[in-house]
Amino acid sequence: MSAAFDEYLRSRMNEVLTQQRPPALALGVARPGGELHLVSGGVADIDSGQLMEAETAFRIGSVTKTFTAALTLLLAERGHLSLDKPVEEYLPGTAVGRPLIRQLLSHSSGLQREAPHPMWASMQGPDRAEFLELLARAEFVDEPGVRWAYSNLGYAVLGQVIAAVTGQTCEDLIDHELLKPLGLNSTTWQPTGQAAAGYRLDPYQHRVLPEPVMDQGVIGVGGQLWSTITDLLTWGDALMGGAPEVIPASVVEAMHRPQVMVDQRSWTQGWGLGLILNRREGTVLSGHTGAMPGFLASMTLDRQSRTVVVALANVTRGVRLGELTVEILEELARTTPSSSVVETVDASGRSSCPAELVGVLGRWWSESEETVFTWRSDALHAHLAETECSSVTRFDRTAADEYRAVEGRAQGERLLVRRDSAGAVQTLEWATYPYSRDPM
Repeated sequence: MSAAFDEYLRSRMNEVLTQQRPPALALGVARPGGELHLVSGGVADIDSGQLMEAETAFRIGSVTKTFTAALTLLLAERGHLSLDKPVEEYLPGTAVGRPLIRQLLSHSSGLQREAPHPMWASMQGPDRAEFLELLARAEFVDEPGVRWAYSNLGYAVLGQVIAAVTGQTCEDLIDHELLKPLGLNSTTWQPTGQAAAGYRLDPYQHRVLPEPVMDQGVIGVGGQLWSTITDLLTWGDALMGGAPEVIPASVVEAMHRPQVMVDQRSWTQGWGLGLILNRREGTVLSGHTGAMPGFLASMTLDRQSRTVVVALANVTRGVRLGELTVEILEELARTTPSSSVVETVDASGRSSCPAELVGVLGRWWSESEETVFTWRSDALHAHLAETECSSVTRFDRTAADEYRAVEGRAQGERLLVRRDSAGAVQTLEWATYPYSRDPM
């Protein structure tokens, strides 16, 4: 599949370069087991003639918000702030004190979209003192918690809350808590020597024009970062639980938990805490897109297959990267067997399943319903035999013969393993329901 998929990926890249005309485009896919697909083409900097490379950095715009959101949730877990307290608690006397912290994260704060500042005309954002002063002129477009309304201002306020409760800037904390531990060395707040130049398409001539480089100041916690395909693939995997020592499972779950519906008619799009959630044919894809003068970005995650797709282009408009990353995921689903996820083994070929779980794996029944327990490379899993796709549950071990559902069906409930006097597994108890090897 790898060679055929690489050919597909390169073909789609060339189609986009030819038909939608960005100067450069980079695509990347990361899958379990270290499977990696990278393609790039075009010109990163027309004036210098710099060609695209895998490590060329692009402005990622609002994908920055995923970093700020993850940091906020880490701070909440450590007790620095509460998601369910208002901004006023941390910025006393501010005119924007009514929204809860979780409402800032999910764009349900009611705050206007942009700060009352001429940043989009001047290409220079405010410093901290100027920003705190201009909050007196900020408006609410609705009451907090009533509906979804995208707000870059809300994330800028969040940055100031983080600074207030920690005594450090949000940018420094993202560097220390996320970028360095994950080895995201090419993800920076300012462009480096390998950065692409940004352009816009001339609508009347077959040419591109250079875009100015915007510095967002303290508003940049929602859109200032530059990154590469490989760094964003690593970051996307971490947001699906691939780096629990940096982003624990509880933070991953919180970011993916729906907070507000964007699409009120068909409920196909919602928002978690920092992540866009899109419902697609029996699954929910997560991630974020970004757009800044001269740049577009899209990162799409499929937790079910543990796949990350990233696309980056150096053009302001005209390239539908969000649609492209979803299309790539759908092509993978079409060409990859559903049984492709396999358990990891050590060098001797032995299973990585802990010995205490050997008697747990397999088919169990409760109230005449069959549940299958399996060991995968990361943890104990379970699913209903009749509805596997919609019922997958992952457990964390909390003690000997005791587990907690941390993802999926009956999340938060305990699973207990009951043994006889010889130590053989006899029954299971999940959410207090008894499970037997025989239909019951």
